[in-house]
Formats: sequence, C-alpha cells, structure tokens
Amino acid sequence: MTLRGAFTLAALLALTACSGAFVPAPAERQTTTTPPPARTAPAIARTAPANRTPEAPKPRISDLIGQETAQIDAQIGAPDLIRSEGDGELRIYRNTACVVHVFAYPRGPDGAVRQATHIEARTPDGQIVGADADACLARFTRS
Repeated sequence: MTLRGAFTLAALLALTACSGAFVPAPAERQTTTTPPPARTAPAIARTAPANRTPEAPKPRISDLIGQETAQIDAQIGAPDLIRSEGDGELRIYRNTACVVHVFAYPRGPDGAVRQATHIEARTPDGQIVGADADACLARFTRS
C-alpha cells in the first residue's frame, strides 16, 4: 500500500468515525402503526323497575284556585305564616327557593271555610316568579 492509499484510508476511517450512527432517511424508515384499542361503552346494569305506585301529578297554581285552605295545606304543607286581612287571610308558604302567597276568603253563609282566590309565587327577595310559578309550587308538593 502506498503512502497515498494509506492516507486516503485513514481519512475515510476518520470521517466515518465522526459521522455517528447511520440513520435512514425518512423515506427509508419503516414504521408500523397499530390501531388504537376500540372504545367500548361501559356496561350498564339494568334492573327491573320496583313495584312503585305512580306519582300523583304535581299541582299547578291554577289547580289551587278555588280550593279550601285545608286542601292546600294537605298538598303543600302547613303555612309558615297566616295573616288576617279583613274578612280574608294571607297564607305564606316558604322554602329556600321560593315563597308562595295564598289569598283566601270565606265561602258560604257562615264564612267558616276559606278558599283560595289568588295565588302568587315569589323569590325569597320578593320578586314575582312569573312563568316558573308552577315549578316553584312543585318544590312544596309532598311526595
């Protein structure tokens, strides 16, 4: 081997030592992809419905108009306050979400029985509930 050949061989060896590991070009790389595991819905245990008696429909504000105060109390509980106003009375029912005002006046010749003539649903701070009045009343309904 000549000096020139030895020098060339040494230069090639030095260059290959500096180049690092051989990494194929992106086109040459072989990649394998595995599909992600299939998602399955969690199993839901189904139980047979218990023998329940159907729920009575919740009363609406309009259903209570004309009822005696005792009937209203049986449906939504005892009032928190009863205030006399002339011949009538104001009955106030409260919970954390709303307040129901029932205005009741005597019925019949002796006036012993009072019936609801007007009902309002309000927020605890006194604002009229409006369209959600029946939902407010449903919060009082006994199960």
